[in-house]
Amino acid sequence: MKDNVEQLLLSKLINKREDYFNYNELLSPILFETPVYRRIYEWIDKQYQNGNKFDLLQAALDLKDIELIDYTLANCMNSDESYAHETLTCITFLKNRAKKSFIKDLCQGVLLELNDKEIDEHIHSMEKSIMEINRGEQGGIIEMKEHLRNAIRLIEKNSLSPGLSGIPSGFTSIDKFTGGWQPQDLIIVGGASSMGKTSFALALAYNAAMQGNSSVVFSYEMSSNQLISRILSSHTGIDNRYLIKGTLTDEEWRTIHQATGVIENIPLYVDECNSTSLRYLLNKVRQYVITKGIKLVMVDYLQLVSNSVKGRSREQEVSIIARSLKNLAKELNITVIALSQLSRGVERNEGCRPMLSNLRESGEIEQAADAVVFVYRPEYYGFEQDQNGMSTEGRAEIIFAKGRNIGIGSKWLKWINYLTKFEELT
Repeated sequence: MKDNVEQLLLSKLINKREDYFNYNELLSPILFETPVYRRIYEWIDKQYQNGNKFDLLQAALDLKDIELIDYTLANCMNSDESYAHETLTCITFLKNRAKKSFIKDLCQGVLLELNDKEIDEHIHSMEKSIMEINRGEQGGIIEMKEHLRNAIRLIEKNSLSPGLSGIPSGFTSIDKFTGGWQPQDLIIVGGASSMGKTSFALALAYNAAMQGNSSVVFSYEMSSNQLISRILSSHTGIDNRYLIKGTLTDEEWRTIHQATGVIENIPLYVDECNSTSLRYLLNKVRQYVITKGIKLVMVDYLQLVSNSVKGRSREQEVSIIARSLKNLAKELNITVIALSQLSRGVERNEGCRPMLSNLRESGEIEQAADAVVFVYRPEYYGFEQDQNGMSTEGRAEIIFAKGRNIGIGSKWLKWINYLTKFEELT
């Protein structure tokens, strides 16, 4: 059976040169288990890539070391006449067979080396291999009519929830501005130290999970206990300091137990990042997408991820990390929110207001990001009024300094300091 399908596919490619180009991204020598057919395919591939047409005589001369090559080529050329199968059907059959063989070899390889490597090495290797199986099959040119169909489907979907096409932030004013966080987007959240950027980004992940969008937080700076304590404080309205100390009243304990019953069921995960390496981060995200159906990833924060390569500056390393996160968002069709530190130069700006140039080791960060959002509290710097003369007490400005698809602007939120919590302004 396998020989017949391999021979039939070669016949399709010989007799219909256009099929080679139509399905080029799906074609590969690994589809052919029979050595003779693999050699013939490689010869056809080389000829077509060089702009040549199939030439039976030239093929016989170039492949003359193969026994009975004339007979084999003649069979390949004529077998197409006996079958009505489509080229794509042949490719799909052979590709599925190759995948099964790949998975079988992968499992056998792991079993053979199970005692020779660390278990984490096996897990990372298998996750990467599984993700690679289908990679590269979705590319290629798409006709305009297909683009139009996809656009209409998206418009129809958005019409069912006017104004919100992505993952909700949990803040009405921000959702009206952004339309929700979009899949494949990299969102950079920046802010000076103690400005509340972690609390803001954590709220985004928590609110997304509350709406049923599985989210994961990679925390390089805080422990899971600290993050959960912040979530409990925000949810219950109990001062986080009392939660940490445990100095709670009976009524507050009842409130916490009620909140726990709600929070424990939401699809929010915390990874305390046992390793700071970029490889660890990328592999873990892929793992969680496969096993947990993750839609939103939060990384706290960008400059704590390491990707040390000899001869590269720290700015170059951070640039590679930012670009890798953007590529990952696109590859997995997820939203990635990454926090970024600001340089001390922000304090020299007018009103200490952050700008894109203040992103620490900015380089590629600004270019890779689809949106750059700054958390800015004028009150922190002693400014009691904003540019419009409004009181800044208990207020935070969320500045959209870059928005590839949403534009730039800003929205104000209420800041509750003792809860480290953001709310809509009333």
